[in-house]
Amino acid sequence: MMLAQLECLPCLVRQAVEMARMSEIGPEVQLQLLREVMALMSRTDLYRSPPEIMGEIGMLFHRVTGVRDPYARVKRDHTETALGMIEEMDSMIRSSDDPFVTGLKLAAAGNIIDLGARSRVDQGEIAAVLREAAELPISGIHPHILKIRAENARRILYLADNAGETVFDRKFIELLPPGRTTVAVRGGPALNDATMEDAVHAGLDLVAELVENGSNAPATVLDDCSAEFIRLFEEADLIIAKGQGNYESLSGRTSRVHFLFRVKCGLVADHSGYSMGSLVLDGPPEEAIR
Repeated sequence: MMLAQLECLPCLVRQAVEMARMSEIGPEVQLQLLREVMALMSRTDLYRSPPEIMGEIGMLFHRVTGVRDPYARVKRDHTETALGMIEEMDSMIRSSDDPFVTGLKLAAAGNIIDLGARSRVDQGEIAAVLREAAELPISGIHPHILKIRAENARRILYLADNAGETVFDRKFIELLPPGRTTVAVRGGPALNDATMEDAVHAGLDLVAELVENGSNAPATVLDDCSAEFIRLFEEADLIIAKGQGNYESLSGRTSRVHFLFRVKCGLVADHSGYSMGSLVLDGPPEEAIR
């Protein structure tokens, strides 16, 4: 697990302010929210991952504002934009010399749709995912190692991240062994992370079984997840965890987790050893691909 640092605190406050702006709540409520968030930051325990703290801010936000999902409209827009690119994704994968690697790179590049690490993501940046997937290399282990492990796994658990990004995930999941993948989404609104409604909008239900993890944290915080999800987590032969949040909350927990994300934070870069902007597939290495 990646523990929060002092530098995380102003970033978490920024995210709370962005949530308030997304909700279009009045200035008096915004001020009350900011004061309570600052009070929370002053006493928060840093011996936790940043997503754990953000989950607490999310609960505070809902209590103060009464707004359940401030990112609902943005998530719909991002998903619609990505859905409009499916034919191009299919064409890229079909014409590729290595469809599995291309699909994996599309999923990794799609991790740019992250409103925890960034204030906003526009349609042009989402469209650029296709170009980046074609041009940028994958850092970490070779994708074929993951492919072999997926072929040998009876149960694959795919931990989804952001709405919109889930459309890119869908195209990659289609390349995994059929009938073996369960996709886990958040148990409720958490920044722009995908909920069950968002996952269905992206068409993930067409390619995998969908479950909620029972938590409103913007990551997979196991101590906050449901017993049903924990059972799935423990029984999975292979776990693919999308996004920085899942890296922050799960790194070092088990060798069955393979992280797929784009590095968008200096602290994550320092902790993981991968450079800013990298597309990363992080997991146990092998001496050779058999």
